[in-house]
Amino acid sequence: MLARFLVALAGIPIILLVAYLGSWYLLAFLLILVPVALHEFFNLCLYCRLRPLSGIGLAAALLTLIFVFFYQSLPTWFFPLLLAALFLLFLALFPMYSMADVAITFLGICYIGGFLSHVLMLRFLPGGASLLIFTFLLTWAYDTGAFFSGRFWGRTHPWPHLSPRKTWAGVVGGGLLTLGVAAVLGPHFLNAVSLGQLLVLGGVAAIAAQCGDLVISALKRQAGVKDTGNILPGHGGILDGFDSLLLVAPVLYYYLVFILIRSGGSGLF
Repeated sequence: MLARFLVALAGIPIILLVAYLGSWYLLAFLLILVPVALHEFFNLCLYCRLRPLSGIGLAAALLTLIFVFFYQSLPTWFFPLLLAALFLLFLALFPMYSMADVAITFLGICYIGGFLSHVLMLRFLPGGASLLIFTFLLTWAYDTGAFFSGRFWGRTHPWPHLSPRKTWAGVVGGGLLTLGVAAVLGPHFLNAVSLGQLLVLGGVAAIAAQCGDLVISALKRQAGVKDTGNILPGHGGILDGFDSLLLVAPVLYYYLVFILIRSGGSGLF
């Protein structure tokens, strides 16, 4: 518990500062985060008897971040073109790698590089600094509420085979704290947004955070490991610490773009 608290105490201010500064600072942060997270993901794949093309996957994930940084979005042709390139590489190296190896490489690029690139995309929206900080706060609210509720009141496990330590108390506690943070802090980050819209936003973030956590839990169960790594004392690996954000960032980005911005315009920020 102490190690977990100290990591949060040291890491949260740094992340919030980087989110506020944006630009090259945020890119540099992600260029450090993504390779470590992708390395952990590919390691889990090795335990599952898959052989991802790690070097190619890492280069493609970093290229995704750099592309988003300079163009502020990902065009629809980016990932189809990447998949075509992986298929050509598969043919060129045949039979060194199987189709499953190529598929898991592509999944890792999309899951780690693609999903985390939405952190940059959130920052590029109007009022991006506020939106990105709010995204982090909602993510941490769910993780904190779920951790302490599950620790003190958790009895019933909804997914015993998928994630034995998850409890209904944790799910409810995380959801309630996320809704509370959205309702109380939302007006400071979003203008002219009703309480109902903020609660929906908080609910969407809570669902995405829980699903992100469960995805990593499922991968660890299949790989037969407890943590994705040991770089974060009290948390485990980078994927253990950022599993919720992996889904919260893209889900909130598209919710903001297609629901709130289109209905309310830039005046929301």
